Amino acid sequence: MTPKFRALCLVPVFVAALFLTGCSKFSCPTTSLGSTGSGGGKGGVNTGGNLCGSGGINGTEAALVYFPNVDSTGALDIDGAVLTTSGQFAQLTATPPNTTGQSTDDMTIVAGKFLYVPFADTNAVEGFSIDHTTGALSPIPGSPFALTTGTADTAVADPQGRFLFVGSEISGLISVFQIDATTGALTEAPGSPFSSFNLFFADSLTVDGTGNFLYAGQLLSSTPLDAFSIDQNNGALSEIGAFNLGVAQLHADPSGKFLMGVAEIQDQFTFASDQHIYVFAIDSVTGAPSPVAGSPFATTSAPFDFAISPNGEFVYVVGNDLSGNIAALEGYQLDTTTGALTALPGSPFTGLPTDLIQCKFEQGGGEMFCSSSSLGNFSVLTTNPSTGAVTNTVPDLAVPLSFPFAVTD
Repeated sequence: MTPKFRALCLVPVFVAALFLTGCSKFSCPTTSLGSTGSGGGKGGVNTGGNLCGSGGINGTEAALVYFPNVDSTGALDIDGAVLTTSGQFAQLTATPPNTTGQSTDDMTIVAGKFLYVPFADTNAVEGFSIDHTTGALSPIPGSPFALTTGTADTAVADPQGRFLFVGSEISGLISVFQIDATTGALTEAPGSPFSSFNLFFADSLTVDGTGNFLYAGQLLSSTPLDAFSIDQNNGALSEIGAFNLGVAQLHADPSGKFLMGVAEIQDQFTFASDQHIYVFAIDSVTGAPSPVAGSPFATTSAPFDFAISPNGEFVYVVGNDLSGNIAALEGYQLDTTTGALTALPGSPFTGLPTDLIQCKFEQGGGEMFCSSSSLGNFSVLTTNPSTGAVTNTVPDLAVPLSFPFAVTD
């Protein structure tokens, strides 16, 4: 990722103070989440609950979202918000922790317990434990965790929550950390950081659904995708090879069968222009990706990011039109046998907020959180796990910054 969004974490104090004043009080909406959004998770159950108490979460938590904020002293905080099962969405009252770093454009949650934020200005990863009773964050012992070399720009974990992979978009190095399952403390893996002759910008990282392979996309679709096998004992990487597949932004599906990509990475300075999403089958033995029949699949907009539902059956695309305007969210059904994509009925979803630039699912799969192009708004979209239909019944939440962000149920 580029410094485009990093500057937003260094907003002048008086601007931050104005934002904080506007968000210091909130009302509690009473919208109920529909049962069609449950997907087996907590997000679609209407059990009531109250968030407007004297602190903490006084209802049943459906999801927590964390995001950066510059406080009135100029320090960078990690703020949070909670969505309850009765559809109440508001900022947490727990005191947000300050960070040592000031420049980040990524964060990830592991096992629903630990939040990790890479900081490019300190070349370290800061880790926090999540209290699901109050939503409060507590620094993990030993945090921040310094990189041996390279910059900390992007971070992703394997699905089992054993290893954290940190990419450098400047040097192409990938640092690997072993995650203590109890404390969340990070220990650098043997041989880390890992490099490759083929990797110049480790900007978009994803791990396949089995946890066996790591894929690294670079800043430009003209540069190859680099693939690695993951040592299942210590997280060490071994290069599989480089593949010229025409993609930059990557995500893998939860089954481990498919890798998907688009030609543009979200925070580049130019608009996306490739109106396709690419789907690749992953060789279960070698990890090599190869295009599925029919790929690439045409999209209405030019995508710069996408989200895959936790059940692996739907893909939701954000992008711009060819005039450079943010386009309506698009939805596609993924054939879990062939990897083919088919547009969902009603897609593009013009009745939803039209300024969405990044969407992430909570792990239960009922709700998808989306950041707006103004970077000061969160939208909650409820997805039907059977049909892929999307609704927006929870009032949006205005926050000072909504990028980067991470979500957990």
